[in-house]
Amino acid sequence: MSVNVYAGIDIGATNIKYGLVDREGNIRYRDQTTTPKNALAEALFEKIVVCGERLLVEADESGATVGYIGVGSPGSVNMTTGVVQGGCPNMPLWEGFHLRDRLSERLNLPVMVDNDANCAAAAEHRFGVGKGYDNIICLTIGTGIGGGLIIGGKIYRGANFSAGEVGHLLVGGEDAAESSQFLETLVSSKAILVRLKQRLTGDNTPVFDSLVGDDMEQLTIKKLFQAARRGDRAAVEVIQTTARILGTALAGLVNVLNPEIVILGGGIAEGGKEFVDIVRDTIKNRALAAAIEGLDVVPARLGNAAGFIGAAFLGVSEPDE
Repeated sequence: MSVNVYAGIDIGATNIKYGLVDREGNIRYRDQTTTPKNALAEALFEKIVVCGERLLVEADESGATVGYIGVGSPGSVNMTTGVVQGGCPNMPLWEGFHLRDRLSERLNLPVMVDNDANCAAAAEHRFGVGKGYDNIICLTIGTGIGGGLIIGGKIYRGANFSAGEVGHLLVGGEDAAESSQFLETLVSSKAILVRLKQRLTGDNTPVFDSLVGDDMEQLTIKKLFQAARRGDRAAVEVIQTTARILGTALAGLVNVLNPEIVILGGGIAEGGKEFVDIVRDTIKNRALAAAIEGLDVVPARLGNAAGFIGAAFLGVSEPDE
């Protein structure tokens, strides 16, 4: 007897992750492939088609039925038209692509699309650490910064499907707009590595000598957290500085939205407990007392599977709906 599974694709700036999930959120199959760098939209689309075809083959071979494919994409995604409207700084050539209709035509199957961070937030709300909460801020921190907002138990997408772009919060400037920077330019993985390289210039530490030698291009976020766990002062300072910047920005957002929980996901948040602890402490030191009463600030539970799990459930009613 055929069983139903849900198929999801999560398009990231570094990797495209995809998988099959059952009704309880258990992953039946998962895989990933590298996102083409600086590629035309058509090249990216062809990779997504291959991912979709792979999901359908895997479902068929396991005797399962897929009713539709859900896709999470960077940028604001118009759920009415299925078009990636914009806001893709890491994938600018993707803006304006008619993703839903093009992919549905190629796979001969209904397709649903949404912003990738919305999908991650929905997954954490349905199956992860956000289960049981109605008001959530969920961030994915990696190559870029994505944000998903759940208000009153449902994803809040805004008037033009562009709500939740936390990475585009302006921070750092008080008197002049030109002194401000987007949060993403200060807290993304690229920004963190730039900060680390500046800190190490002319003063490479013994720990980083052992990790990368003389080739600073070998620095990665993983190695940064490895160094921090070994007590490297430069690594610890960079992590602390980044966490305080993020916490300060989130304190303002907490004041505005008054969530019950802030969920931090993505490779940066997964790097270490100290990062999340500093973000939490900074929020609680800088936000209004009423806004932080009972507030939880926690790491995500579903890891980098959250995006495709949430995408897979785009066609299923939200919990308690």
